[in-house]
Amino acid sequence: MKEKQPIPIPPPPPPNGVVSERTAEPTLPDDLIVDILLRLPVKSLGKFKCVSKQWRRLITDPRFNSLHRELCSKNPSILMVKKYPLLREPHMRKCTTVDLCAFNFNGFRKNLEFSLYLDDDEKNIEMLPSKRGLVCFVSESGFYACNPSTQITTKLPEASCCTSGEVNAGMGYVAETDEYVLVHLFDRSLDIHVDYDIGCEVLRLRDGEDCSWKVVDANCPFVVRGWGVLVNNVFYWMIWDEYNELGDEAIVSFDLEKEEFGIVAPPEGCFDPHGAWSLVELGGRLCLVDNAARPSTMDIWVLTDSESRGWVKEYSIHMSAYSNDMLSFIAPLDYWNGKIVMDVKQESLDFYDVEEKKIERMDHLISGEWNWLRTYTESFFSFGSK
Repeated sequence: MKEKQPIPIPPPPPPNGVVSERTAEPTLPDDLIVDILLRLPVKSLGKFKCVSKQWRRLITDPRFNSLHRELCSKNPSILMVKKYPLLREPHMRKCTTVDLCAFNFNGFRKNLEFSLYLDDDEKNIEMLPSKRGLVCFVSESGFYACNPSTQITTKLPEASCCTSGEVNAGMGYVAETDEYVLVHLFDRSLDIHVDYDIGCEVLRLRDGEDCSWKVVDANCPFVVRGWGVLVNNVFYWMIWDEYNELGDEAIVSFDLEKEEFGIVAPPEGCFDPHGAWSLVELGGRLCLVDNAARPSTMDIWVLTDSESRGWVKEYSIHMSAYSNDMLSFIAPLDYWNGKIVMDVKQESLDFYDVEEKKIERMDHLISGEWNWLRTYTESFFSFGSK
């Protein structure tokens, strides 16, 4: 009778779960591994760095970071954000829970869902418009920056005090310097209606570095409304002041490089200061959105030349599918793959096909489940110590 062979005993697991290079089985070529890893979210890649020295070397390579960023920019996500009060005892400090989750542009939930907590009343918390890897919240207690990819949130250095109680700010990403820039306009006068004195400070967030506010010499010449929009290294705000004529100045600009304020006139002969006008960046261009000049129509004007301040009405979107009371709550978010992405406040996420001139609705989003929608891309960005 043939003698039975002993059952082989597998080797013990490696210490700390890390496979050494000597005991590991033969691996795939680096380029093939990179091609696979590039398709994974940042949160997963942070864990996979512990698989082996080879994987850690590939994932932490700056070239991998650059390739991952480029691939994610071509496939952005929709970030849904909801806030609600965290129930505490009456004598305790108020705190707000903020839930975040992401969907792809086909409407399917991605592997990104978590909560963060901000020390303030939910009514005092706002979220600044953004499109890249970071999101920024502002409240009476200050500014907070969050990287949804890593699920890390940090409170930013304390900003200058605003005597009027209003918070006017803007946040954007500057690709040339690979940094996020936060601009804060603050009123130093005691009465906003008489001799106001609006200062400006800038905070630059760079990967892994500490940050601090820099107060610039220039003062903002007007009271502004809404959040700032960054296009080509310049922030823009709608002016809050009352207009004397239809052709008056409507937009104030702040050049980040020159640290100077300027004025931009609206499209000639069509601007109604009492209308529902707003600013947005679409496809790297500054756009002026009019939701009320014509019945059931959204007109989008594009600033074609920042020097001559020329405007062109590039899109006229028929909005007959929406009720009149809903029109002022529809906000364009981004331009992607030939479509304008629109946030129909707490109702749906819609796409306007520029070529077909028709509106499509994203499925799988439930009405009333968010406070804010943002387009979002994965990012390895890490915060400094403060």
